[in-house]
Amino acid sequence: MTRIFVEGREADFIDKYLMFLIGANAGKWEVVSTGGYSNLSMIDQKFKENSDNGGNNLVIFDADLPETDGGFKARKKHLEEKMKELSVSGQVFLFPNNKDDGDFESMLENIVNEEHRCLLECFERYEGCIGRHCDDQGNPKYVTPNRKAKIYAYVESFKKSNSEKEKFKNKKDFFFDNPDYWNLDSVYLTPLKEFLLENVK
Repeated sequence: MTRIFVEGREADFIDKYLMFLIGANAGKWEVVSTGGYSNLSMIDQKFKENSDNGGNNLVIFDADLPETDGGFKARKKHLEEKMKELSVSGQVFLFPNNKDDGDFESMLENIVNEEHRCLLECFERYEGCIGRHCDDQGNPKYVTPNRKAKIYAYVESFKKSNSEKEKFKNKKDFFFDNPDYWNLDSVYLTPLKEFLLENVK
């Protein structure tokens, strides 16, 4: 079995993306939400247990940005050193595309259905408007929403059935398997696609 360690909402995306790529293969993979890259030491037994059973471990986290003590090179180095320290093995992939700084939301921005990209553009104008409001000292008067808020607003903006509203509100379902929202055939996903197809066995 391939055990895939991810941060949070990414678990639902990875599971649905694998279903899209491979189809229903019960028992072929398990997605484990860790709550963040800094929690590896609390789940090292899950790595070892899977390795001992002949399984393959994958780690898929955010690269983040240098200004938040991240960035692709720094985060990859940190994870590989931490895994070595814990004596666990696995392949690492960092969002958005396993080479650039950024995060899961950066990737999602690149795979929205082009028909609805206008929703992101509307949100960006809103961000720009907020950023122009400053106090007497020239400091920002308000907090500009982050990318998580932008993606949430994108999904929230779609008309939904009552059952879809319920899923979105209570389960935080972002409908990753709905092509009206997301383009899972996007070229932008090629690095992730190749990584998963090569390692999910």
